[in-house]
Amino acid sequence: AANAGLTLGDAAARFSLKNTGLFLQDNWNISRELSVMFGVRIDQQDVGGRPLRNNNVAAAQVLGSADANGNVTARNSGGFGLDNTVTLDGNRLVQPRVGFNWKLGGTEQRMQLRGGFGLFQGSSASVWLANPFSNTGVSTSSFSCTTFDRCGASQANVQFNPDPNSQPVNLPGTPPAANVDLLSSDLEQPAVWKVNLAFDAELPALPVVGRLVAGAEWVHTKIDSALHYSHLNLGGATRTGTDGRRLFYSAQGVDPACWRSNGSFITAGDCATPSGARTRALSNPNFGDVVLASKTSQGSGDAITLSLAKPTPNEGIGWSVAYTKTTATEVNPLTSSRAISNWNGRMVFDPNEDVASNSNYLIKDRFTASMNWSKAFFSNYRSTVGVFYEGRRGKPYSWTYINDLNGDGVGGNDLMYIPSAPGSGEVEFLGGQAAEDAFWNVVNSNAELSAARGGVVGRNTSFNPWVNTFDVRFSQELPGFMKQHKAVFTLDVLNFGNLLNKKWGRIEEIGFPSNRSFVNFAGLNADGQYIYSMGSVENFDVRQRSNESAWALQATLRYEF
Repeated sequence: AANAGLTLGDAAARFSLKNTGLFLQDNWNISRELSVMFGVRIDQQDVGGRPLRNNNVAAAQVLGSADANGNVTARNSGGFGLDNTVTLDGNRLVQPRVGFNWKLGGTEQRMQLRGGFGLFQGSSASVWLANPFSNTGVSTSSFSCTTFDRCGASQANVQFNPDPNSQPVNLPGTPPAANVDLLSSDLEQPAVWKVNLAFDAELPALPVVGRLVAGAEWVHTKIDSALHYSHLNLGGATRTGTDGRRLFYSAQGVDPACWRSNGSFITAGDCATPSGARTRALSNPNFGDVVLASKTSQGSGDAITLSLAKPTPNEGIGWSVAYTKTTATEVNPLTSSRAISNWNGRMVFDPNEDVASNSNYLIKDRFTASMNWSKAFFSNYRSTVGVFYEGRRGKPYSWTYINDLNGDGVGGNDLMYIPSAPGSGEVEFLGGQAAEDAFWNVVNSNAELSAARGGVVGRNTSFNPWVNTFDVRFSQELPGFMKQHKAVFTLDVLNFGNLLNKKWGRIEEIGFPSNRSFVNFAGLNADGQYIYSMGSVENFDVRQRSNESAWALQATLRYEF
């Protein structure tokens, strides 16, 4: 419901975003063989409107404290010392760039060396810039009903009302703490530095094969500005885990007596929340999720492509093969439109770390091949049959705990600690030797887990299974209604292998958000070591969100004139 003096419209992300771009470029032909391009682009952001000011967030922060045993003596209070009305208004980015093309080899053998360097702004981060407008912490208050028609005995007269503008007011009880999203004053639109260098050459003609074209290209990117999300209301750490990570549980929160063997929390007796077992033990109780989007310059990428091709003639066979090796790192994969989801959807060692790891979208190895055969069976109207193959390594995923290890309130995103060896005593296993044996059976069967012995598994260091797909195309040119006109009928069978065998052409992946688990956290023992309880290993799913793992048929009729 809207707070006093406001409407639900005040909680909507109502603002304008204008990008003004100025681009200048000049091409300089130094010689017949060498040309150089110089350019610069300037983009300026203009944001109309500001989020409603939250004076409580702007207040100075007062830090809480806990004793050596993790017992909370005082929780954080005050605010966070930040202005929640910050936008990107007036932000300006100057993007220089230069490129060249150098023709080599003379008339006997055509070759070229080409490349460039520059700064490039990416797509506008509009949806993420909208979060502070809708989550100000002052626009609305929330309440929940235990049943459809009433909100408990103390609120017997409160009925459900579907009209958003006629919600109940003056409700008893305490509204939930407010959630607030903020932008850092240093935040900019995403931008990357980019370098590329490529060499293309037409090779000498070979018997039967004819002329081939070979190519090699390197593309390097370095983040200039990207988004990093941090949670400001975790409170300070109450202790440090044996692997060095910060833990945010209250003293009862790490007590083994408050954990069930299946990794769930006991919420009765001394373990009852919020007075006993609690995540974010030192957090400010006057706020919920307080998430800041700030600038990071961490992250980069390299892609090297080698290719060889025989161009398709008017009639006959043409083909191409290529291989691309890629590395790519990022701080946050930005998988959601909401700030809190972007924060908790990342696999982490520390929840607010500004550290780049393998990108969620990395395709480390990719092979492609194509073959086309064309012939004009009547007049000059060609019939063409083509096959395209793609084979690629699966996307990466991370090994995490099933539940919440560090007490930041998010389950499934904490990267897993692997003891140095069986029987090392560095971790206690619920279920004794049988549970420890089951743990090491999984570790020894996965190279990335085994390689992390004595430390924490890295983010996105494991990869989903290899993917192989074939597409087939038949194309026929047809006469048009007038001279110089023609029609082209095309029939595409996408993922043709899956049409032949339902087990072919499938994309098998670990489900969103790309984390795989088989261990629960079950508290700390008397020596402060993690207690593990075993779960089952998560299996791969066949990806079918957009029918990627199924074959499809597409028919197209195009008329050219």
